[in-house]
Amino acid sequence: MEEIIKTVTEFAMVLIEKRHKFFVDETIDNSEHIPAIKRIADAAHEYLRGQGTSVDRSNKVRSKVISHGRDLFVQTWMTPEEDDELLDEDDRREAEEEFDELLKG
Repeated sequence: MEEIIKTVTEFAMVLIEKRHKFFVDETIDNSEHIPAIKRIADAAHEYLRGQGTSVDRSNKVRSKVISHGRDLFVQTWMTPEEDDELLDEDDRREAEEEFDELLKG
């Protein structure tokens, strides 16, 4: 079972990274991108549950995948564009709040 959990987690992380690259390259709206992260995490969770993984363990995988997507999102948000001033902790909180709000949606 551990091998399945590891494989599903790694695959979901790669999907999140590919999705994030598409988000950045194609300038996809946050309201479209973040629910896609949730769908990937939910799919990993549902698959693991179907394979007999405990709810707790499946939830940990879901949380890990979402956290990875959140980290990438915030990192991109915090990257200043040309001639932009440096961003601070208020900007980081705004990015985190945006992600969390759209994740609930």
